[in-house]
Amino acid sequence: MKNRIIFLGLLGILIACSKKDDEQLPSSAMSYKDQEFTDFFKHTNGVVAADVAQSIPLNGNKSLWVFGDSYIDHFDPETNSVPCLFQVRNAANLVDNSTLKVSTTLLGNGFPASYFKNNEDNNYWFWPNAGYQSGNFIYVFLTEIHKVGSGGFGFENVDKLTVAKIDANNLSQVEYLDFGAKNNIGFNNAVIKEEDYTYVYGIRDNGFGRDVFVARYPDDNILATWEYRSANDWSTDINAAKRIHDEFTSSFHLVKIKNKFVMITTEFSVGCDQGSKIYSYISDTPYGPFVHKQTIWTVDDTVEGHVPFFYQANGHPEYDYGKEELLVTYCINGYGDCVESCIDNRFDPNYYRPKAIRVPYTLMGLE
Repeated sequence: MKNRIIFLGLLGILIACSKKDDEQLPSSAMSYKDQEFTDFFKHTNGVVAADVAQSIPLNGNKSLWVFGDSYIDHFDPETNSVPCLFQVRNAANLVDNSTLKVSTTLLGNGFPASYFKNNEDNNYWFWPNAGYQSGNFIYVFLTEIHKVGSGGFGFENVDKLTVAKIDANNLSQVEYLDFGAKNNIGFNNAVIKEEDYTYVYGIRDNGFGRDVFVARYPDDNILATWEYRSANDWSTDINAAKRIHDEFTSSFHLVKIKNKFVMITTEFSVGCDQGSKIYSYISDTPYGPFVHKQTIWTVDDTVEGHVPFFYQANGHPEYDYGKEELLVTYCINGYGDCVESCIDNRFDPNYYRPKAIRVPYTLMGLE
């Protein structure tokens, strides 16, 4: 009965969401799979497979790619497989953008050897998200997770914002900044530095979907007073924060391209054969409204005719390469009950590797 009630609730939301049809903007260009970047994630040592896949542009034409639950080493070249269970809760790769090569894999010294870890209690862990470099430091916004049960969804978000402050000259030196509770808004999905402010985007569950909020602080001084977008202005009171967008989805990401703010979302998916589309919106301001919804990709990573559980579609403007195309990665998390994936305690890492596409600016309505 409980499952039936949930299903009926989800069905109602889906019907409501179906009223928001895509606006078909004229375009002669189409998105396509970036095979070079998709293959880039097929490592046989270090981070062999993972999710999240956020990139943080650094000085010197480098990027720090951060990952969530990650398979580290243990790749068997004869079977092209890894153990079914990942080894760490997060990891990172320092990447040379000019050669698209990993120069350093970043892990920690604890058990598990997660890169971001400030608690010996393994019932708590971090999933890294957006970040940026300021001077000699790299700031990475973290989601703290608490284990509350068994199974794939036996966890909950902790209402506390933690930011990792990494020494850019010594990436093993990580300090953790505690910004306390944020009214259950996870301010870590995207960061955009714009004129005199740094904008940080966060999401909060609303029952059957998620609301998007935005905060800002002056310049890139993360320790300055934060302001939150309210109904018509900005307020230092987080209780006055108002959502700038809502959608029945599990993923949001934002980037700045030319003079527009681009939001990337995904069709709702928490299992196989549930959703397959990735969308874009654009806005003239950091706080919306976000309009011109476009379907920019339909996930084609099928196995035995089944679509994977997918999420976390992230934009990476630093890899534009002057082609007026946005690199977008998305994560897949296996095929659930549709396709058996853990066989004799071995797992195909391609079922848990990020995929990459190129999206022409014109397809998103950008000129």
